[in-house]
Amino acid sequence: MKRILPALLVSALMMGGALAEEMKVFTVDQVTDASASTPAHMFRFEPDLLQVPLGATVLFDNFDGDHTAISVKKMAPDGGPTFNFGKLDKDRSVTFDTPGIYGVTCGLHGRFGMAMLIKVGDGPADLTGARAVVPGGRKGAKLSQLLDQLEAN
Repeated sequence: MKRILPALLVSALMMGGALAEEMKVFTVDQVTDASASTPAHMFRFEPDLLQVPLGATVLFDNFDGDHTAISVKKMAPDGGPTFNFGKLDKDRSVTFDTPGIYGVTCGLHGRFGMAMLIKVGDGPADLTGARAVVPGGRKGAKLSQLLDQLEAN
């Protein structure tokens, strides 16, 4: 009996992991870290660079501290989803069926550099097109840094 229970537990965990992978669900946490040394580290998305397969769903979590998750204007491929999630939205998930690069920011904390990129699909990304629409300010600086990081990979 002692061996059966751990084996069942391992099987259940493996099935859960397989189901999560099959469903292609990714979670992005919105962080407020009062112990951070700079505003850019205090307000951030984790991860700030996410690469997902076509058909993946991204769930934005932790809307404490008035966080939002908003598509960066013009920083989504034609036909791709755009979104504007706030604290009161019950469903804060988006499914990405169009490949490309998507910019995301927090409406309140973007001015501090709270921004992230989501690259969808396995193909090459249009980095030139994405760089052409990067907004100004600290969120734009963060997005440019993430584009550099994506290009280096």
